Amino acid sequence: MNRIAKLSIIAALSAMTFGGISYAASTTMNWPAQIEQTVHSFKGDKFTVVNIDTLDKLSETRTWIDQATPAQLAALHKAVDGNKDLVAKLKAQNVELNNIVGAEQAADGSLTLYLK
Repeated sequence: MNRIAKLSIIAALSAMTFGGISYAASTTMNWPAQIEQTVHSFKGDKFTVVNIDTLDKLSETRTWIDQATPAQLAALHKAVDGNKDLVAKLKAQNVELNNIVGAEQAADGSLTLYLK
């Protein structure tokens, strides 16, 4: 009986592991809705610059950044270029604007810009 219980536990744990991998692979990772408008109208100092190499390759954020289309990136760059205050602050931090590959707004209104 003890052997059957152990095998059942091992089988259950294995199934949960593979189920999680399948879910992660099948979940559609989306570019943040209206992020271009958010970036264009962003005001303030509450922003963070993050290098995408610091993100886990399997993270949701890294996945949608890696799957971004050229049109999405062009729209994001246009939005950044249209926000002169943000451009000045990014240049003060020596950020190469062409290296921006993604952006997200947090619930508190802060902005995270992702760089390659």
